[in-house]
Amino acid sequence: MEKIMADKKILDEFPDLVNADKNLTQKQKDVLIVSIQLFAKQGYANTSTRQIAEAAHQSEGTMFKHFKSKANILREALDPIVREVVPDLLNELASEAIREQTDNIHDFFVFFVRNRMKFAADNEDALKVFLSEILYNADLRQQYLSIAPERFLNSFKTIIKAAQDRGQLVDWPFRIIFRYLLSILGSYFFDRYILFPERDWDDATEEKYMVSELDKTLAVHPGA
Repeated sequence: MEKIMADKKILDEFPDLVNADKNLTQKQKDVLIVSIQLFAKQGYANTSTRQIAEAAHQSEGTMFKHFKSKANILREALDPIVREVVPDLLNELASEAIREQTDNIHDFFVFFVRNRMKFAADNEDALKVFLSEILYNADLRQQYLSIAPERFLNSFKTIIKAAQDRGQLVDWPFRIIFRYLLSILGSYFFDRYILFPERDWDDATEEKYMVSELDKTLAVHPGA
């Protein structure tokens, strides 16, 4: 159960995604590539349009011909991530989870939590930008939810149903179990990377508590 999904670096993939878009001019591509790097490094609020324009080697006037505001730049930068990177990552996680199914539901919880924690740590800068915008941007939040691949959800339904059939998981509807898994991990991600990033975090301890919470709430314990 120690295998973790292959490393994925969103910011490393981002320039290729942008450069492959034939609907963008080179100046637009330059703005999007440098802006996501600046947002990740400095934070969205601490990055000025002047800094973006200078890093993209163009004037603010030229930049604003293509992008009407800093918020528009961020939305355009996140768009290829939401449309292309996120679905691939979700499908990969689903495939990995299917391979890691086990008769011990505790081991599966350990895999699931550790896998997502490692991905978040590997993509901390990109995650900060993405989660901050998801938190405050209802349109982007809805867009993200709408592109969650059917294959990903169906794969997890299969995993959950199989565990329930084996008597390992509580007999709750899939949507409730899935929501609970997301709430446990999501609250950790927001605390760890958005709300309190300067805390002295002990991620091994955090993993232990999250797995314990999943065990306590979702696992069936015969004779308990």
